[in-house]
Amino acid sequence: MIPCTQPGCSGNVEDGYCVICGMPPSQGTPPPSGQQPPNGQRPQGAAAPPSGPRKCAQPGCAGTIQDGYCDVCGNAAEQAPTAAPASASGPSRASGQAPVTRPSAPTGSFASGSVMTGSTGSGGTASGGTRSSGRRGQLGSGLVEVPRVPYRDPATAVRRNPEVPENRRFCGNCGERVGRSRGDQPGRAEGFCPKCGHAFSFTPKLKPGDMVHGQYEVLGCLAHGGLGWIYLARDHRVNGRWVVLKGLLNTGDADAREAAEAEREFLATVEHPNIVKIYNFVEHDGDEYIVMEYVGGKSLKDILLEHRTTVDKDGLPLAQAIAYALEVLHAFSYLHARGLVYCDFKPDNVIQSEEQLRLIDLGGVRRLDDQDGAIYGTVGYQAPEIAERGPSVTSDLYTVGRALAVMTFPFKGYTGEFSDRIPPRAEVPLLARFESFDRLLRRATHLDPAQRFQDAEEMADQLLGVLREVLAAGDGHPRQAPSGLFGPERFASADAAEAGTTADPARAALPAL
Repeated sequence: MIPCTQPGCSGNVEDGYCVICGMPPSQGTPPPSGQQPPNGQRPQGAAAPPSGPRKCAQPGCAGTIQDGYCDVCGNAAEQAPTAAPASASGPSRASGQAPVTRPSAPTGSFASGSVMTGSTGSGGTASGGTRSSGRRGQLGSGLVEVPRVPYRDPATAVRRNPEVPENRRFCGNCGERVGRSRGDQPGRAEGFCPKCGHAFSFTPKLKPGDMVHGQYEVLGCLAHGGLGWIYLARDHRVNGRWVVLKGLLNTGDADAREAAEAEREFLATVEHPNIVKIYNFVEHDGDEYIVMEYVGGKSLKDILLEHRTTVDKDGLPLAQAIAYALEVLHAFSYLHARGLVYCDFKPDNVIQSEEQLRLIDLGGVRRLDDQDGAIYGTVGYQAPEIAERGPSVTSDLYTVGRALAVMTFPFKGYTGEFSDRIPPRAEVPLLARFESFDRLLRRATHLDPAQRFQDAEEMADQLLGVLREVLAAGDGHPRQAPSGLFGPERFASADAAEAGTTADPARAALPAL
């Protein structure tokens, strides 16, 4: 442990910064690669940058040095690139890995100690919001090392006999069950609804070898979702890269078509490391398709099922599930700041690929001010007020709370008896052990939206506190964090800001009685 050198601080320096006051050590040691000092300060003792722009020395970075740090990758000017040491777990961001491009800045950001940095004042906005500088392979603000999910070769992911399960076949016009088996006769994938006569079809519209838009060669079907078939294809105009095409599941469904058109409008401007990237929108034989990046990995649903089958039938380790939820909240904060709500979050709609989490199914995304559009959700996850009030930020956060419950303990009856509430604490050993987690779940899923967390930043900040408690309970080592409300990061004067610890006595004095 390296003791903090700031006057009056009893903290220790970890990863280049004090765990209590958040300041760098005063001996002039540059911060770890990929990290920036709090509040944009230069470490004490560091040499001032020369006048005029100077090119960043990091490999592959085109940035210039400003105030001692690169304006692109954030590395200190004095820190030379280092070779990554051999490690069984792979290199960390601080050991020579190429800097990560920053996403577009959201309006608003997570509070101090959470998974984003920036202003959290009321009505304020953050420019340049970035992910926290956790080590590679670690989520939850760098506190949790999650099992790595290997990248899946796209060619092995194609389904040989793509079909929609009979229990998921419904008429797009009236909602009647269609395409079901009768006795020994299997259900039809195409036909007419027996109730309203509307035509239905659940067969893929694209087949291997089809060339869409003269650019995308279809290899086959990957999966199907509530709104469409998902196809694997190669982009012959961009180095044969793997892409995913998503089309409508049933073009007779007016709501599904409306949702697809809305998805096109919304996603054109979405760019976030935890949200699947959209490349293009194309038309083929009268049908429209969204072209997205291929994310090869496992959904959180599959990770959960595999863990329950092979490791622990109760669910994922609590710290791991919380780390996943923090990544989702990071993405939700981005969407909410742009006036969008996700609507249909569940473990099925998140994929972990290697060490990255991505939201993949954005078909239910809609504008907060859209009062007339179709609403998509899933029983057991959807907030109960949705049908009458429509989706909101708090209904999105409700789904995260429900997903956390499903992933962490045997949540029997979550689509039935407990479809809108959490079981009594005494009946769930995990909740009995961690009262803070129990309280967080009950607040996130409160029947009254006004009693829930009001934004993703607030929920993430509280969830991060629960995570620190869970980790400390596991190994006996507390995980401290700088205060987001008090501490040397807020100064009473310019002189105090320069000194880093001392307030202006004239301003700090109490008024005379």
